[in-house]
Amino acid sequence: MKRLLTLVAILALLATACSRSDNADTATTTGDADTTTTSSSTPTTTPPAAEVDLELMLLYHQHQPLYPKDADGVVTRPWVRVHATKDYWDMAAILRDYPGVKATFNLTPVLLLQLEELSNGVKDIYWVLTEVPADELTDENKQFIYDRFFDSSPKQIGRFPRYQELRTQKDSFGIESFTEGDFRDLQLLFNLSWTDPSFLAEEPLAGLVAKERDYTEADKATVMDEHLRIIREVIPLHREMWDSGQIEVITTPLAHPILPLIADTNLAIVGDPTGLLPTNQFRQIADARTHIQEGLAEAERLLGRRPEGMWPGEGAVAEAVMPFFAKEGVRWVATGEDVLAPSLGLGTFERDDTGTVIEAEALYQPYLADNPNDPDVAMFFRDLTISDQMGFQYSGKSPDEAAADFLGRLQAIKDRLEAQGASGTHVVSVILDGENAWESYDNDGIPFFQALYTTIEGADFFETVTPGEILDEQGDSLTVLPEVWPGAWFSPNYATWIGEPEEATAWDYLFRMRRDFGAAERSGDVPEADLAAARRIMLFAEGSDWFWWYGADQDSGNDDYFDTAYRELLGQVYDLLGEDRPGYVSVPIIPETAVLAERSPEDILTIQVGAGPGDEGWQSAGYYPGGVNDLVDGLYYAFDKDNLYLRVDGPSRATVGTQEIYLGAQSGTKRAVTMDDRVLGFGATHLVRFEGAGACLYAPLPVPGNPQLPDCQEIEASTSGDSYIVAVPVRSFGALEEGDSVLIKTLFGELFPTDGPALAQAPNLSDLEVVRTVADPTGDDHGPGTYSYPTDGVFIPNSYDLTNFEVGLSGDNVVFNIEVNTVINNAWGSPNGLSIQTFDIYIDQDPGSGTGAQDLIDGRNASLSPENGWEYGVTVEGWQPAVYVAQADGTTEETKPTFDVVVLGDRGKVIVRIPQAIFGEGDPAEWGYALVVMSQEGFPAPGVRRVRDVSATAEQWRVGGGDSAAGDTRIIDALWEIEGEAEALLAQRIVPLVAPTQ
Repeated sequence: MKRLLTLVAILALLATACSRSDNADTATTTGDADTTTTSSSTPTTTPPAAEVDLELMLLYHQHQPLYPKDADGVVTRPWVRVHATKDYWDMAAILRDYPGVKATFNLTPVLLLQLEELSNGVKDIYWVLTEVPADELTDENKQFIYDRFFDSSPKQIGRFPRYQELRTQKDSFGIESFTEGDFRDLQLLFNLSWTDPSFLAEEPLAGLVAKERDYTEADKATVMDEHLRIIREVIPLHREMWDSGQIEVITTPLAHPILPLIADTNLAIVGDPTGLLPTNQFRQIADARTHIQEGLAEAERLLGRRPEGMWPGEGAVAEAVMPFFAKEGVRWVATGEDVLAPSLGLGTFERDDTGTVIEAEALYQPYLADNPNDPDVAMFFRDLTISDQMGFQYSGKSPDEAAADFLGRLQAIKDRLEAQGASGTHVVSVILDGENAWESYDNDGIPFFQALYTTIEGADFFETVTPGEILDEQGDSLTVLPEVWPGAWFSPNYATWIGEPEEATAWDYLFRMRRDFGAAERSGDVPEADLAAARRIMLFAEGSDWFWWYGADQDSGNDDYFDTAYRELLGQVYDLLGEDRPGYVSVPIIPETAVLAERSPEDILTIQVGAGPGDEGWQSAGYYPGGVNDLVDGLYYAFDKDNLYLRVDGPSRATVGTQEIYLGAQSGTKRAVTMDDRVLGFGATHLVRFEGAGACLYAPLPVPGNPQLPDCQEIEASTSGDSYIVAVPVRSFGALEEGDSVLIKTLFGELFPTDGPALAQAPNLSDLEVVRTVADPTGDDHGPGTYSYPTDGVFIPNSYDLTNFEVGLSGDNVVFNIEVNTVINNAWGSPNGLSIQTFDIYIDQDPGSGTGAQDLIDGRNASLSPENGWEYGVTVEGWQPAVYVAQADGTTEETKPTFDVVVLGDRGKVIVRIPQAIFGEGDPAEWGYALVVMSQEGFPAPGVRRVRDVSATAEQWRVGGGDSAAGDTRIIDALWEIEGEAEALLAQRIVPLVAPTQ
């Protein structure tokens, strides 16, 4: 990879306007270091303000995963259909009322192909069950409708009084209260709620909206006929508007893959050097090119024109893949500012407290990716803040207020550019998901778009354009990028799709399938038609959607659905090749949800195995009781540093034959079935089999179909009456860290537990070398002394009350243990268990010297004292944990390396493990540390990094007792041993640093 240019070199590059045209105007920049938060101020070092021609490029991304069909050919999810009827048609159609507004739409091949199938008569399961007459619904049908036909947002449900009534009835009285009429109304209202309001205002649907309730079977048919009509209009509408010139339509490589990872999974190392790579390097350059070729071909077939632009899957790009686009005639691609900043050596784009980018000239222009042997490809880069305002924030504002804010941001950009001496044309790229945001808006976002587009048409300081028009105007004068950093539209890496154990396993599965496909292809034994069909399914298995849901960084609430769908695609490849499905295809990557223990051990316990069930330690061990119909009466577990102790109270060997315990550790070869082929529901890595008076431990386990176990490792065991006890050496599981889990199922005649595996969560077994321990007084979770919690019930008392902080070393990791004064409530189901707290850890590697950054991460409204400065800041939260790195000039760069966050909710404890290499050289024992806790916020104020505001009086979603908009800190508790001092410091917006001498 080319060496990154320094910031100085980039400023020089912009100043000389590296250009394809010798006659192009010279773009200038001053390298101005001014970081004032007033966008209109002009430092004396900048040239006089010049006129800037501002252009706005709006790009809406429309995509759905490839939803599998059941054995009857019915699609198992409704989301392609209902987004077509609610979003895909109207997102384009509304522009016809605003001829002065232009936009670009990305229609992915995966979406287009599924729309084509629906247009040709394929149906989804929700559609099929809607058509079943209510008086003919089976109990199974009713349960599905009761469970899933409320899959609409609160705003969608609230538009229909009867739908809200049924929702309340469900919450209050259960399925038994639902009558035939209730089910019929629910069948219709689910589909009505997923229909665009413009259709609801016209017949034949307007009458059904007015009717409100007591619908007929004919009414249901009317709604579904309308759905089919709308679906069939989506593609022709886009084709028509593209031909008119008001929109440009682009597409994505065929299966929406993370194209750089298909080309080489090792590219993940660049942006995430500590992420876990798959065992086998996946490197299929030919597949990457095929995705582009076939994506363009499908789009051309269905749209009637070949797109000139592409949105790579998840905006994922890299230097290595840019020639692939060029070879297929792709004129331009788009991605995010998180790719551009490191490509220019800037780290990240800095913003002032209004959210306006400081390095405006660098962001607001398209660039060229230099392909020495192929045509250059233009690149557009998304403004993250404005795009996210539309996607996530404006739903909370009135339409006029949101539209005014949008234009205000564009005006601030123009002002910033002119203040910096920029001239000529600059482009603001606003790129967002065009389908999922609008459920949170009033009336599906129609009033917002009416206000926004009206305001845009009336504005005189910018115009909307499509990328193709921009390139027609200035394509030969674009600045050439020094390199294309490997990243995606929202991150300077691929950590969402690779880097965690589940993701590594999924990539290894893909490697095995791709290897086996290649062998079959080379054999020449597979009929060409079957081989072509297998190749197409193979490409769809390479899509990004499967990898999105693996790991702890994303959670759909039903990740096993996508796990099953992914492995089914792998299996279908083998079916078409005429081969038996290998055993690994049946092994879930995401295990069954573990059953909660009736009792969990609070600490390390050493059990005397020979003492049988009489050892008093069993009274404190983890415990799973058997049910009245279970052969096993109970399962117990406990850990000490040497062993995992297991006790099964169950039937004798004479009664049930083999007595086995299957264990699943986080690493190791996994087997999904018992030795007699019963499905476990997780990947077992170890087997304990009671034999004679003792027991054998077997690992690694053979793949399914191979009956040969490895040699027996005799382990300590005892039997006493109906109790079977064994000590499994902890070392056999590899490195077990605190919070790691071992899954367990016993086979004593039948599998137990029956509803999912038992889970033994490891206590602190490591030889953690503790270098710092700080206790914090309880009851000081009130910021500067005046704060109170938000009023909603999810903010349980003491949630923000820090009690203890520990720093230690374990292997190659620095470990931070954080404790609060109550259980940790994961109210909104974050992937790692943190929903309401955000913890920041600031590391001063040379305390007292004043180097590094003093101001904390954006929005904290606090800083370290002048004699201290932090080199690294770790923000620990549920969805977007990150590591901030202080730069020599005092600015900071946000990075997103892979690191572990383990939440032991019932213990009020958070464990953070970060590779020490991320922090560079130095001894953690000699560093200073600051720890603060804030209230996590998914919809923060502008310029605030995902923490909750403070207002004068506590509100449902706001901390009370201050005014963060006026500069009061958003910190609720700061680590400090001396009672009362932290509050006084926070009142001055100072955070104390725990230095090595304390």
